[in-house]
Amino acid sequence: LVCPKLPEGTHPVQCHLLGLEAMLRTRPFTAQRIYGMGFIVIVMMIILGIHCCFVFLNYFPKLWSWDAVLVLLVYHVFFANLLASFYGCIMTDPGLVPPNWGFYMGDETKRRRYCKMCNVWKPDRTHHCSICNRCILNMDHHCPWINNCVGFYNRKFFIQLLSYVYLSLVVVVIFTVPELWNRVGLLTRDSGVTNPTLEWISTIFLTCAFCMSLLLLCTLTNFIKFHMKLVLENYTTIENLEREEGARSKFDIGRRRNWEQVFGSQAWLWWLPMHTQASRPIGDGVRWRVHYTRVIDEDEELPHE
Repeated sequence: LVCPKLPEGTHPVQCHLLGLEAMLRTRPFTAQRIYGMGFIVIVMMIILGIHCCFVFLNYFPKLWSWDAVLVLLVYHVFFANLLASFYGCIMTDPGLVPPNWGFYMGDETKRRRYCKMCNVWKPDRTHHCSICNRCILNMDHHCPWINNCVGFYNRKFFIQLLSYVYLSLVVVVIFTVPELWNRVGLLTRDSGVTNPTLEWISTIFLTCAFCMSLLLLCTLTNFIKFHMKLVLENYTTIENLEREEGARSKFDIGRRRNWEQVFGSQAWLWWLPMHTQASRPIGDGVRWRVHYTRVIDEDEELPHE
């Protein structure tokens, strides 16, 4: 493995403080950000619609039986983390190129890319987003559903959001099936329901929530598998589009360490949808550990001066 050097004159403590500041930076509300909030409203309407149908139409009438309390407790743990990771995706700055980065070359001989839109040198894995109109560290893709780019500092939140949405939907689907079976049985047998019209309306809403949850589960299954695979192989979506078949990323340093670059080194905090010193991504999004043999293969393709 090859570890990149720090720029000359940069003290390790200074790098540590800059990393903490970047990690906690939030996205400002520009005109583009405000215009894009419509997608977030749509997402929140879907999330809250399914949530309200499951909680109030399905399990609220069953409180306080022990099984209803247990199901709602597990569900709300997933749901609370879903909301926290969703907020992190939207508000966390995915990563800015540090000011004046790249003007000192030191003993590096590799070519550097320059962004003419931002007037900055671009570190490895940095790309310019035409929607955000800025360069993003370790850019994965721009996601309209979070109105933000997925980059170095919020990729963890994006994966957590997908995971907690999936787990919440699994709970909704599994525990709505028996309720719908019982409701349809009672209504079709005309077993003395006091208010059949209200019961039919609530059953229709619950059925819609169930169908939407099932549809989202089917849609998200392959999407989550794809993004988990990218993290474990240390690829981004952009890099995956450019990869040759069977090729490994030069940034691939092993599945465990690839995962830690996104989720941090403390396994017991991988579930936590917030950045702390113990659960933050490893690195700074600018300098990357690379696999030596794959760096040599890439350098052989560069023209000699």
